Amino acid sequence: MPEDRSWALPPRPEFATVKEYGQRFTDPTYWRPYIEEICRRHHLTPCGEIRSGLPGTYPVFIVDGRYAVKLFGDLFKGAVRFPVELEMYGLLATDREIPAPALVASGKLYPKGNGWPWPYIVTEAIAGKSLGEVEEHVSHRDRVDVCRFFAPAVRRIHSLRPRRSGYLRPSWGAFDRFLSEQKARCSENHRGWGSLPGHLVGQLDEYLPPAPELVNHGAPPCVLHCDLNADHVLGHFKGGRWRPTGIIDFADAMVGDRVYELVALHIGLFRCDKGLLRLFLGEYGFDEDLRRDFVRRAMSMTVLHEFDVLSEVIGVFSAAERVASLEELAALLWDLDQPGLRA
Repeated sequence: MPEDRSWALPPRPEFATVKEYGQRFTDPTYWRPYIEEICRRHHLTPCGEIRSGLPGTYPVFIVDGRYAVKLFGDLFKGAVRFPVELEMYGLLATDREIPAPALVASGKLYPKGNGWPWPYIVTEAIAGKSLGEVEEHVSHRDRVDVCRFFAPAVRRIHSLRPRRSGYLRPSWGAFDRFLSEQKARCSENHRGWGSLPGHLVGQLDEYLPPAPELVNHGAPPCVLHCDLNADHVLGHFKGGRWRPTGIIDFADAMVGDRVYELVALHIGLFRCDKGLLRLFLGEYGFDEDLRRDFVRRAMSMTVLHEFDVLSEVIGVFSAAERVASLEELAALLWDLDQPGLRA
């Protein structure tokens, strides 16, 4: 049992606004006392260099290149993201062929009762930088290698078997509710985000099928990472080639339909390159269940996505700005037999 040192901690981190949080959450000087305490509790000292990880949702710091320490605030669904990510590391440990960091420790900085406890997770640090940080220097040939690296890894993630208790359950219930909730506020979300043009927002209700039609309830749901974009793939240059080394950040994981997984993968990692998507699906296995009504399902999952993924499409590709309908945008994004946004 780790020693209770809560008496020695500095005051709980508290932020009056999201802006204030944003100004602090990547500051290693501000977070050093908390990181040092976590390292002391779990015998990970000495705690020398502390540098910020890639800015995301929560404070993440790399300690001496050995450990990644992630703290979960009460903003941005931290109360759910922490147990989900912790549960994911338990699942990942059952298949060490998945190139993900191993869990080292977890806990809460403060006891419950007088404020947010600031839960945390410590994992091994994976060497390298994210693809998002260096992708302007990564060749198409290297991106092909990323596809070949990724396909079996994603297949293994999808093959993980969660327990019947916990946050990640092997049933369709939670994912069905998620899709229904996303559909109910889909137009509102897109009007708020402002990426999708107004004439396309007006077509959402007619375009989207009933949520139950989007998934095959006769097949088992899969464990999904849900945010496989360029920021969550690490690697390094070796011999002039960029080599992927691992996948990080499992806080958004869900159990659901594999088509949902493809959204961040295609838009956020492959940058809408249909050639890379075809290669990935060929290596992964473009089976009958994935092929079923693929274009409409994939486009539906795109507009129903939890995040504004279309901000990386509209305003980036000129062809996307000229479409008159969601059907046209769906064909550009997802129809593998038609020219894409990069044509």
